[in-house]
Amino acid sequence: MTSRHAPRDAPGGDDRTDQFDVVRREERLVIGTERHAIERVRLERVIVTEQRTITVDVSHEEIRLVREPIGGAVPVSAGTTDTVHEPIVVVLREEQITVSTAVVPVERVTLTTHTVTEGHRVEAGLRREEIDIVTSHRRAGGAPLP
Repeated sequence: MTSRHAPRDAPGGDDRTDQFDVVRREERLVIGTERHAIERVRLERVIVTEQRTITVDVSHEEIRLVREPIGGAVPVSAGTTDTVHEPIVVVLREEQITVSTAVVPVERVTLTTHTVTEGHRVEAGLRREEIDIVTSHRRAGGAPLP
């Protein structure tokens, strides 16, 4: 059984050059991004009622009775004598306030999203291999040195 640190004989004959390869490795940072939902936003309309007080001018008709004395100097014609007693009817009118509402568009609200990119510092410890040569000399008789 061969130790992985023990030198191996190169394949081939006596005309050989000993060559041993060691692959050195190191860690590299692999940085990426992932998108995650962080907040849910809903655009909704809410009805708010405000009280408004408005003064409106309204008019109405009133009767006014004007009396004038008839003197002897002004003759009254014969056709103006009241022989028929029919009432005189006058219709009075007034303005009344009517209130209604109308829904009219006043503003457009648009909800958009945009991406803001910020730089964030990432720190991580990276490991790497270093390759050193360790030699040991043999004593006479082939025993390794301590």
